[in-house]
Parts: sequence; C-alpha cells; structure tokens
Amino acid sequence: MPAPFVWYDNMTEKPQETTEFLRLMFGWQQIDIGSMTFLTEQGGEMPFAATCEEMDGITGWVPYIEVGDLTAATDRARENGAHVIAENVKGPAGDASFLRDPGGSPMALWKRGHG
Repeated sequence: MPAPFVWYDNMTEKPQETTEFLRLMFGWQQIDIGSMTFLTEQGGEMPFAATCEEMDGITGWVPYIEVGDLTAATDRARENGAHVIAENVKGPAGDASFLRDPGGSPMALWKRGHG
C-alpha cells in the first residue's frame, strides 16, 4: 500500500459555508452528491475529499486510513484504546469505521469496496 491516507472528510455544522470557503481559498471544484460534496482540484477528475455534516460530535478534517480487514482493524483499534463511534458504515466507495484515538483525534478506518 503506497500511502495509508486515502481520503479526507471535512465534517462540519455548516457544510455549505465550509465548501464555499474551500472553493474560494483553494479553487477546489465541487460535486454535490446529496449527503456530501466531493472536492476536486481545478481541472481534476478524481475527488480527494468531501465536506459533510458532523457525525456524533466529530468535526473538522477526518483522515481515512485504508485497511485490508475492516473488522479486524476496528477490533485492534478498540483493543489499543480507541473509542469507536460507528462501525462498518457503508459509503460510496467502501465501508468505514469512525473512531477517536486515545488522544481524542478522529479518524476513519476504510476498506475499499463493500463487504
């Protein structure tokens, strides 16, 4: 796996305002898919991040870290002191578990595809 960080969500109480700010600051293009807005670089084809509503008190940038076995990685995170907020959430390109590490920082463990 070349880089473990594969995606970023900006979870916020004000997704429209945040999306507009990012467009104005960085020129990122917006693709609204309903529950979230994908962000692409100017002229880019593939999104790299999204803005969306906060989840159970998680706000700010949430990095997605790709794992080979989502269930095993979620269990390992819990065993190592993480607080698991949501498990096996279905997304457009795969499944994710959302957690806070022992220091309180949010992250998502992500498995490509579904299942």
